[in-house]
Amino acid sequence: MTQIGWSQSFPPAAGQPGSTAIHKDSSVFIAWANTCTVTRGFMQIDHPEFGYASFGSDNNGAGVAEGNSTDIVSLGDAGSAILNFYPPIKNGIGPDFAVFENGFTDNYMELAFVEVSSNGIDFYRFPAYSETPLVPQLTNGSFGNCSFVHNLAGKYRQGFGTPFDLQELDSIGNLDLNAITHVKLIDVVGVVDSTYGSWDCLGRLINDPWPTNFESGGFDLDGIGVIHQGEMNISEQSLTYNLFPNPTNNQLFIITSTPTDLQLINAQGKVLHQTFQQRKITVNLENLDAGIYYVQLTSGSHNTIEKIRKL
Repeated sequence: MTQIGWSQSFPPAAGQPGSTAIHKDSSVFIAWANTCTVTRGFMQIDHPEFGYASFGSDNNGAGVAEGNSTDIVSLGDAGSAILNFYPPIKNGIGPDFAVFENGFTDNYMELAFVEVSSNGIDFYRFPAYSETPLVPQLTNGSFGNCSFVHNLAGKYRQGFGTPFDLQELDSIGNLDLNAITHVKLIDVVGVVDSTYGSWDCLGRLINDPWPTNFESGGFDLDGIGVIHQGEMNISEQSLTYNLFPNPTNNQLFIITSTPTDLQLINAQGKVLHQTFQQRKITVNLENLDAGIYYVQLTSGSHNTIEKIRKL
């Protein structure tokens, strides 16, 4: 089997002229994912008896990308991760967010599809392209070429994000491009086999290293950085609660009308503290630096976010 019509059509590796890679420390990033929920895939999809990928924890996918090989979460073959953003991502000029993987060199790429949602239920995929030849099958010890792929997370090496522009999805009527609350990543199974492989938007098989039958197999998520940020959805803020004092020096008290989940989040999107199904909640801020934080309260289908200031 051979790939038809392949060429080096897309932006090259980080640091090369024309590359779209964005370094994790770039000032364009104003926020990061708040939470991450992972559904693990198999270490090798055609041998489920090998078990599931298991490296890292869900929380490693949230917050700031660290740019190393340890603070990541591995998805496994066809595994997925859903990341939540509040305030949401919005459509601005140019790329709106970037996804970070931990590839150790420019052309060792474990790839993932990227989908977005403005309601957490309906997800829409960026059109992904792969012009990588199908011969030979890439393995864990071989290399591809990042200029053969586009709109696939993992295109760029560790420390550099692959950018995505919401404007590419402007024809989707059910998607609010100015209120993207969720981003979903789905591991590309890079086997050149129509039974198990993954396909790009033109119906071409995608060739990336396979099998990666170990606990850190599949796409390794380091983080998602936000470039353009929207407003919080006021219509969702229907919880009855009392939060005080704000600003505060040490402790924050929250009383809610119904059992409620709470998350305390810093300005970079990292979850610092959480409690579940309580009506009277005390949060100790004594060891935190002065600054702005966010409290998210969730009860059933109701969700609200409150900005607080630590003195």
